Amino acid sequence: MNLYKKLKDLHKEHMTFMIVPHSGSNVRQFRLKKIFYYLFLWISGVLCALTVVLTVSLIQLNHQLDVKLNDLEKLESINKDQSLEIAELKNKTSFVNEKLSILNELENQVRNMVGLKTTNQQSLKKPISRSALRGAAVVKTESESNNDSLDIESLEVLAAEMDEKMENLNILIDDVSDQLKVLAAKPDKMPTEGRITSTFGYRKSPFNGRKEFHSGIDIANKQGTQILAAGSGIVTFSGWNAGYGKTVIISHGHGYRSVYAHNKENLVEVGQRVQKGDVIAKMGSTGRSTGSHLHFEIHYNGEQINPEKILKP
Repeated sequence: MNLYKKLKDLHKEHMTFMIVPHSGSNVRQFRLKKIFYYLFLWISGVLCALTVVLTVSLIQLNHQLDVKLNDLEKLESINKDQSLEIAELKNKTSFVNEKLSILNELENQVRNMVGLKTTNQQSLKKPISRSALRGAAVVKTESESNNDSLDIESLEVLAAEMDEKMENLNILIDDVSDQLKVLAAKPDKMPTEGRITSTFGYRKSPFNGRKEFHSGIDIANKQGTQILAAGSGIVTFSGWNAGYGKTVIISHGHGYRSVYAHNKENLVEVGQRVQKGDVIAKMGSTGRSTGSHLHFEIHYNGEQINPEKILKP
């Protein structure tokens, strides 16, 4: 009630404003109710306060905007650097993937060279293509994020392939090592120079003209011609062997054994280890022989086989 009364009284009161011109013209007067005057002051004060608050808020917002813009520039710079790194990583991934393919081809070539079966293993996952690894953008989009996921998957595939390749290469090393031992032991080197005068199989005997089985091949040349080990192994016999005359027998392992007969001189002893191509004897005509030559035999798993099917030209 008191407030209402005060407002009512204030509404009845007036304030007079006088305007006095310098030119001396008539003075003008304005009457204004006090309530409007105070209302004007109150509104002015509120507006001033709002202006101050808004000004401060705008300053703060402007500062925050500057900070955000600065952060955005940093993020864009980081994003650009990361995009370049991703692009470089893609190129490296593609390069490594190509090298893996080359390694696969080389592995198969090595296997072919040493007589091992080639591998035809396929990756468990889809191979990495060059087109999937090409290009990079400055600002990441949703599709680029998906591409990044594909890149990560590609890297995982590549890592798995590299692990598999390392395992395959370790296996290959063991296989090649074993195969090289087999190849070194296999009596496939021509044991001497000369002309093959008699082949493996049935022939007419040079002594009585009858049909007989010839268990090796005869290679003729002059006396003293070097005789070489057809494969690596251990000498199991070196001496006189009835009609074979002076004979050397080498056990190569892996089921192979070679015989060198009618020698003029044996140059190795029993128990001696020889390498493929080592000189083991000199050609002669000892034992049951019609002239200077080497009688050469190859036995495989206890059976006499045709040397010409194994010897390399």
